[in-house]
Parts: sequence; C-alpha cells; structure tokens
Amino acid sequence: MTRALLWFGVVSGFLFCALCSYYSLLDWGELRRAYAVFSVSQDGDLKTVFVAEARQNIHRINLFADVVWALLSAILAVVSAVGLAILRRLDEKK
Repeated sequence: MTRALLWFGVVSGFLFCALCSYYSLLDWGELRRAYAVFSVSQDGDLKTVFVAEARQNIHRINLFADVVWALLSAILAVVSAVGLAILRRLDEKK
C-alpha cells in the first residue's frame, strides 16, 4: 500500500509539474504581450494606463501561481521518489 501511494506521488507530481510548466509558458507569453501594451500606453490617458497595468498584473500573478504549483509538484515527486528509494534500501537489508 505504501509503495502504491509513493508511486502515485511520483507520477502525479511529475505530470502536474509538466502541466503547470506548460501553462506558465503560456502565461509568460501573455505577460510579455501585456507588458508591451503597457509600455506603449505610457503616453496615453490615465484610464488606458490603469487598464494596461491591471492586465499586466493579472498575468504576472497567474505566472507566479503557475510556477509555485510546478515547484510544489516537483517537490512532491522528489519526496515520493526518495521514499521509494528508502523502502528499497530497507528491503535489501532484510
């Protein structure tokens, strides 16, 4: 039962890390586009600047959240893999 749970942690951790990394790359592209619009709108009226800045901040927060979830998933996968290695060593000693 323990091994199955650890294998589930490894597989799901790596899959979710890959998924979050994919979405972080998409958000990175959107952030770059939003920042380009924000840079161009610096000479515009105040409402345009505020809307462009808000849109940029939304993508910045989304990118941060995606990367944090990717790192947490990678930590889950690595900790589960270490648990499997420890169980293997304990079985070899018996």
